[in-house]
Amino acid sequence: MITCDGLIAAGAAVIQMGPSQAWEQIAYDSRLTHPGELFVALHTERADGHAFIGDAVAAGASGVLCVEPPKFIDPRVTVLTAPDVLATLSRWAAQRVQAVRPTVVAVTGSVGKTSTKRAIATVLGGSGPTFFSPRSFNTALGLAVALAGLRDAHQWAVLEFGADRRGEIAQLARLFPPQVGVVTAVGAAHLASLGSLDHVAEEKGALIRALPADGWAILNGDDPRVRAMAQSTQAWVLTYGSGPHCDLWFSNVDLALDGTRFDLHGHSDGEPPVGARRTERDQWTLRLQVPTVGVAGVRAALAAIATALACAIPLEQALPQIQRIEPSAGRLRPLSIGKGAVMLDDSFNAAPPSMLAALETLANLPARRRIAILGEMAGLGDASAHYHERIGTAAAEVVDVLITKGDRATSIAHAARAAALQQGRQLEVTSVYTAAAAIQALPSDLGDGDLVLVKGATESRMERVAAGLLQRDVPPDAVLVRQERAWRHVRVGTPDRPTTLRIDLDALAHNATRLRELTGAPLMAVLKGDAYGHGAIRSARTVLLSGARMLGVATLGEALALRHADIAAPILILGYTPPWQALDAVRQDIRCTIFDLKMAQALSAAAVQAGLIARVHVKVDTGMTRLGLAPADVPGFLQAVAALPQLQVEGLFTHFATGDEPDTAYFETQHARFEQLLADLQAAGLRPPIVHAANSAAALRFPQARYDMVRAGIALYGLAPAPEVPLPIELRPVMSFHTEIAQVRDVPSGTPVSYGGLFVTERPSRIATLPVGYADGFRRAPAGWREVLVCGYRAPVVGRVCMDYAMIDVTDCPPTRRGDQVVLIGQQGDDQITAEEVAEWLGTNTYEVVSAIMPRVPRESAEEG
Repeated sequence: MITCDGLIAAGAAVIQMGPSQAWEQIAYDSRLTHPGELFVALHTERADGHAFIGDAVAAGASGVLCVEPPKFIDPRVTVLTAPDVLATLSRWAAQRVQAVRPTVVAVTGSVGKTSTKRAIATVLGGSGPTFFSPRSFNTALGLAVALAGLRDAHQWAVLEFGADRRGEIAQLARLFPPQVGVVTAVGAAHLASLGSLDHVAEEKGALIRALPADGWAILNGDDPRVRAMAQSTQAWVLTYGSGPHCDLWFSNVDLALDGTRFDLHGHSDGEPPVGARRTERDQWTLRLQVPTVGVAGVRAALAAIATALACAIPLEQALPQIQRIEPSAGRLRPLSIGKGAVMLDDSFNAAPPSMLAALETLANLPARRRIAILGEMAGLGDASAHYHERIGTAAAEVVDVLITKGDRATSIAHAARAAALQQGRQLEVTSVYTAAAAIQALPSDLGDGDLVLVKGATESRMERVAAGLLQRDVPPDAVLVRQERAWRHVRVGTPDRPTTLRIDLDALAHNATRLRELTGAPLMAVLKGDAYGHGAIRSARTVLLSGARMLGVATLGEALALRHADIAAPILILGYTPPWQALDAVRQDIRCTIFDLKMAQALSAAAVQAGLIARVHVKVDTGMTRLGLAPADVPGFLQAVAALPQLQVEGLFTHFATGDEPDTAYFETQHARFEQLLADLQAAGLRPPIVHAANSAAALRFPQARYDMVRAGIALYGLAPAPEVPLPIELRPVMSFHTEIAQVRDVPSGTPVSYGGLFVTERPSRIATLPVGYADGFRRAPAGWREVLVCGYRAPVVGRVCMDYAMIDVTDCPPTRRGDQVVLIGQQGDDQITAEEVAEWLGTNTYEVVSAIMPRVPRESAEEG
């Protein structure tokens, strides 16, 4: 419990005293605040908690600790201030531990901290009241929040020490001096902030160096870097691991979904523990079972037993508690997903060591098929690609089906394909970007005996995959991690810039499916212009999983980018390919559009040289006057190219110039010309297998133009081809455009804004600056963006848009501050700015609006909450 007196002793001052002077829990996020809690307003890189005091009070907070109190606050709320909220909270927590005086057991390591902490708390709990920090509260803030639950009666306090930066563990050890220190492993985690593995070891070893001479170091003896920590302490040392080089060790591990059985061994000159048998003169062994799955659970159990011994708890008293260790949510927890299939939910987090351990567990469990859905790993810095590839190589030896989720995880998929090919194994590999797509990619006959591992870093939000797999009668919040309401909208990762495009790939998948259903024709997904600015590689994988038969691009470079991303589907270059690119196209099995004999001959020669087949589509100009053969020239051309070796005419197509115009007369003229040509070709036996003509507008408006395939471009992304061609209401926009406020200033009437001073305020105004400009595709002239959404209100763009910045007038909006989210295209609150509306402002079409958003704007996958 945290009290006013305790906070005052830690340096806080009371500004307003309400009825509540003590609190059972501390809240640091207004979205997670519950009635009766103390809300602490923290200033972080992402946001200033002072901006959310009102929301916390509205949620029921009865106390607030802040730097500057709000001007107006409910008088029933106790308000305290401190120069540094986190430092004050940390001092309070340290003083609280000093007052209660429990034996502090601190647990750290690159992996396995939380499971080991829970195992230790379970074993110690059999001998007296034990406090342990919940979840992964392992920072100065997290432990201070957790220690509100420390009670006077607690005999032991088991705390998890984490380290995202150098010096953090030493700081935690000073705040909460441990009598027992446990180190689980040193591995590739937090490399981006800590540097090399040696630096990771140095940081974790700070816990052992902080132990008193009469303390105990409990070390994983299988890890050389951890074992070496024994040389840096005067404390007593106990090691655990997988062999007699340790004080306690395990062998003969037998994995099952209901738990893990193993032999526990130890050294003893005296009588062995009750139930144990002596195997050597100074060794004993005992068969045990832990209710968790995997060797990691066995290691956690041994660390708990060693800790019990260090705390003078007899082995006979500690061992029965092993049976009471409960599987943790999101940590290799078996869950039924129906039809006899089982999910191994390991969605809490992921680093290379825990990924490898999870794959080893999957390999050693009995299964009909082993399936892994693996997300990205975070915090690996420059070594990220190396470690993702290493996981892919390991997965290829274990799994029958591999599904990867996220951009960085495609390296897992690439390495797995390569390894499986080298091993001569059949391995089904799919790369996706959303939870819904991951679930869709699972085998359709998933059933009895199938085992599905779900694992990834917090940033990958793999709990969404787990939630989608659960049986409907199992509430996700009862068995999965991160199921609180606030997590639906939390962005865990940090984008490269505050200005981003969010791409809803679930909407793209939905649109692809609906367009196939609406047109009744196979779908060519057009991805030119980086998928109209949406990101070609992600879009390609998404639409192919949703049934697209072929991909359309504008250039060989666009096609090669897809091939280099391991996308093997048929790709057609819809435009001009120069003859000198023929060999590259043929080698990558990329279909080219041809409309003259020179290019046909170049492709044929390239195919002969490469020993391959060159597949082509013939372009017919029925009235666009852009590219293609005149209809009258097509029969002779087809006869000529038929004589070329290793050249196969797979398709024939045209393009309608007015498919999106209200007047259909010219469309009908073009269509009639094409129909006549097709009739002539059919009669002459020259009609190619695939005929296509309809772009998005024609596919939606003219069923007679759908033929053997439709080419969906703009409609695929949930945008109308033209005002005269409204989309079916079930198609959804895929892209939204976001930024945030960089600065807000109050200016007097008569203040010029931006270059040239062309806009001058006519009243005292609040002007906000946005970090987005015309170099991002936020257009300047001759017509520019008119409005944006802030706090659900429309705010006008004022002054000239700069290369990197734009200014808006937020005078009529609710109070705004730095960091407030701004929507440029998309929905906020009850209002929406559409790409169609922006196109009208700019005097152009939606194609240009979305395609002109520059590559320097990061594209994020925006999963639905």
